[in-house]
Amino acid sequence: MMRWMVPGIALGLSCLPVYAHAHAHAVRDCTFHHAAMVLDDGQGAFDGMMHGGMWLVVRNTGPRACSLASAGPISFEDGHHHTIPVRWQQGVAVPDGMLRPGGQVRTALRWVSGNAFDPGYCITPATLVLPLHGGALRQSFGRSLCAPSGVPPTLEQQPWRAAPE
Repeated sequence: MMRWMVPGIALGLSCLPVYAHAHAHAVRDCTFHHAAMVLDDGQGAFDGMMHGGMWLVVRNTGPRACSLASAGPISFEDGHHHTIPVRWQQGVAVPDGMLRPGGQVRTALRWVSGNAFDPGYCITPATLVLPLHGGALRQSFGRSLCAPSGVPPTLEQQPWRAAPE
């Protein structure tokens, strides 16, 4: 048994540098400590009589490339940090590719912003939340989301794409 143990250990140890090398170059998840989120109204490009929208932009502020693959779905909170229910017409996963240092991605969000429903109601979430590894990015929101009575407001999210810097 002992004569098979030495070659087995040698074989196992010979694989370690390859394994360590592969993990040294793996792209880590973006953390909320090394990311920034801004909301950009596109200088009013999304706004109409009864609808609104904006770009949600996420930037890698860290020193290394990272991945947004582990980011959770976008949500909204009231002033007491309680989740506000909304419906997503098209929930889009964040990109799973690499985000280089200083790189950014964006997605367009659109919603009904005027009480066009009879009967209807509007709510004004205080905060937009994007969960990231180890925490969440939060940004003041303060825009009206409107819906027919009895259902949560609906938002449409466009696919994520690279954003100009």
